[in-house]
Amino acid sequence: MEGQKNHGHQHPLLMLNEEQLINNGGGAAQCSRCWEKVSAPCFSCAENCRFYLHKLCADAPSELNHPFHRPHPLVLQQSSSSSTTRCVCDFCDEICENLVYHCSCGLNFHIKCALFTFNIAKKNLQELEHVAVEDPSVSPKTDEALSKCFGCWEPSANYVHFSLDCGFKLHKKCAELSLKINHSCHRKHPLFLQFNSERLSCKICQVTRQRGFVYGCLPCKFVVHIECLAPLPIIEDKSHPHPFILFWRPTPFICDACGSEGNHVAYTCTTCSIVVHRKCISLPRIIRHVWHEHRVSHTYFLHKEDFRSLDCLMCHDIVDSDYEGESAHHTYHPTL
Repeated sequence: MEGQKNHGHQHPLLMLNEEQLINNGGGAAQCSRCWEKVSAPCFSCAENCRFYLHKLCADAPSELNHPFHRPHPLVLQQSSSSSTTRCVCDFCDEICENLVYHCSCGLNFHIKCALFTFNIAKKNLQELEHVAVEDPSVSPKTDEALSKCFGCWEPSANYVHFSLDCGFKLHKKCAELSLKINHSCHRKHPLFLQFNSERLSCKICQVTRQRGFVYGCLPCKFVVHIECLAPLPIIEDKSHPHPFILFWRPTPFICDACGSEGNHVAYTCTTCSIVVHRKCISLPRIIRHVWHEHRVSHTYFLHKEDFRSLDCLMCHDIVDSDYEGESAHHTYHPTL
């Protein structure tokens, strides 16, 4: 055992390895900072008063300037003890006990989670050696949310990933993402890899996630999910005779299929002069419906030989045929 400073404790602390921890009877003890089961390397009270600290927690700085959260520093402080205001870690989504890293904008992180992501941001991957690198094929089944990578929110299967005790997973490729990129979806400023602390919706897919990394420009309130930055350049649609080609738009557009607004990522058929969302390209070509005896097929063009309006058979709203694919979202019948 190696003598160490007391880290705020009234008695001297000793550093323990795994064998010493077991012999010391601390196998089921809790860390007095993060409140999780203690594991080696750790510190133990020399007077045997059952005070333990993970080495990681003992060495945690009182203030952390985190690259994934640039506006404010994260301050180590006591978490809320009230059951109505109990804080939740914005990284692993688990309840925070005892000390946490807190930001004035409302973010809270476990000590381990804050330092884990800090080391990822700083590319200090050697500091992650205490975190197991598991083979996903032999990992135990977990909750659906925990089975997805925190960074890109894609399934963890078929990737080497880091795994924290709480079940946190991160693809190796997401741990090695660039901290800053220049991208055609936002030409004004560079985009920084960061926590989505303001809970902004992705400018491309319009989805808002509570967790995960985004590339963002905070002054412009612009964030994009990692996976949305690399859409397929060409998509084939069996309902259409020509391929759709990706292009980035600096301004919103109206999808010629569904008639709703899209942002930045659009797919176009230059032959037919139509612009559509990616999700509209992925609609099934043929469907069956319980309200109609025949198969219903998807089309981008609806040719009418008269000026009768088309009413949706299900919602009874008029189908706007100015947007060619709109009829594919409805089961319609002609009315006078």
